[in-house]
Amino acid sequence: MNGWTWRHPTGRTLSAAVGVAALCAGARAGGSRSRLLWTCALLPDAALLYGIASAPTFDPLPRYAVRPYNVLHSPGIPLVLLGAARPLRSRELCAAGCGWLAHIGVDRAWGYGPRTADGSRR
Repeated sequence: MNGWTWRHPTGRTLSAAVGVAALCAGARAGGSRSRLLWTCALLPDAALLYGIASAPTFDPLPRYAVRPYNVLHSPGIPLVLLGAARPLRSRELCAAGCGWLAHIGVDRAWGYGPRTADGSRR
């Protein structure tokens, strides 16, 4: 298996485990009713809302929404949040990063990875 892939059953299982673990950690850090946790768990799909304005479906996603979608669904953003949370001792940043990472993990567990340049799923 090459990295964190959503195309292989093992990668999808790993993604599901990451998603569930991140959600549990975020609930522990910020509380299960934390608005920040749940906002960040939903925030990556803002790119879908951005793209739906001109497309009746999410597949293919309009070309102008592909880059925002792929950036918001990159594990880099939540890892930066989690990396900043540690030295700053910020439970809020930890909850935000965990919520975001949980979203990405669950998406990949269901088979939703980055979009191609034309907006279709790989």
